[in-house]
Amino acid sequence: MKKLVVILLILMVSPGVWAQQESESSAPSKKEKRQLELEQQFLQTQALLESRDFVLEADFLQDRYGNRVFVSSIINFIAIDSTEAVIQIGSNHSFGPNGLGGVTAKGRITNWELKTNEKRKSFRLTVNVMTNIGLYDVNFSISASGRATALLTGLRRGNLSFEGTLIPLQESSVFEGNSI
Repeated sequence: MKKLVVILLILMVSPGVWAQQESESSAPSKKEKRQLELEQQFLQTQALLESRDFVLEADFLQDRYGNRVFVSSIINFIAIDSTEAVIQIGSNHSFGPNGLGGVTAKGRITNWELKTNEKRKSFRLTVNVMTNIGLYDVNFSISASGRATALLTGLRRGNLSFEGTLIPLQESSVFEGNSI
């Protein structure tokens, strides 16, 4: 009789154990969740880049000597709007030609080249911009999450790096100064 009760208990408990083990194994692991999240971010960033309607709001600027400074993202940015671009640097502590302590260059995009790295979930974007004050090459390195670094070079020696986040143009809160 005891054996029968033990066997019945085992039979009654085992389906619950099997179901629990099955549900645990079917739930995605932390690594799988992270991979799905990364893939979703990658696709969103790709759609943003392909729309050609975004702003790199810079948190940091870095000169050719490696001097890096924290800046206001509202007045330091690179905006892309279809066939036009705005490159602006500004300062809260001085006055400049754009009225914001810096320079604003607005112009037409003459070249656009987007390369996608599926394996590393990253992007490389090269944009050439013709403005009233010169020709500029902007080389973006963009992660799946939308963090980006843009290296700005022109006809003169030197370069400037913008480091920040890509944001859709409609959601951006940048303030554009007077362009030269």
